[in-house]
Amino acid sequence: MTLSDEILEDHLAYYRTVDAVVFGGRTSDGLAQYWPEAEVSSASRAERALAKRLNDLPKFIFTRSELGVAWRNATAVTVADDESFVREMNRLKRARGNISVEGGLGTWHRCIRHGLFDTLWLLVHPVIAGEGDRLFPPGIGRQALRLVGARTYRNGVVGLRYRKA
Repeated sequence: MTLSDEILEDHLAYYRTVDAVVFGGRTSDGLAQYWPEAEVSSASRAERALAKRLNDLPKFIFTRSELGVAWRNATAVTVADDESFVREMNRLKRARGNISVEGGLGTWHRCIRHGLFDTLWLLVHPVIAGEGDRLFPPGIGRQALRLVGARTYRNGVVGLRYRKA
């Protein structure tokens, strides 16, 4: 990824509209180590502000197995299968309001497959990867989207915001 203060500032503005954040179990480990430290040690003012907001937000870590959670304001949510995942996401949406799903990829796939999203914010980075995991793998199903916003950042990243059509 090619990040910049400009992109981080947009993320901070977005996180100010969010009531809670969801992560997958494997993804949360690295983030739980990075963001608390970034809040105090990042050289970027924008990254420190984003880190503080993210650390302060309620976070729900969706996992298939018991998970110890050390990140401030984080709670583990054990889900055994797609049915329990959908049930817990819907419960969380009703209880918390505006939820942002930040990853990992398996969590994204489940949300997309089951239509558990209102908006997708995609950042297209000016890099050809050629390999790796797909955000939209085969079998995910077709879903119509409507473009509601686009922004090209100075570093060449393009942000695209879509809503379900």
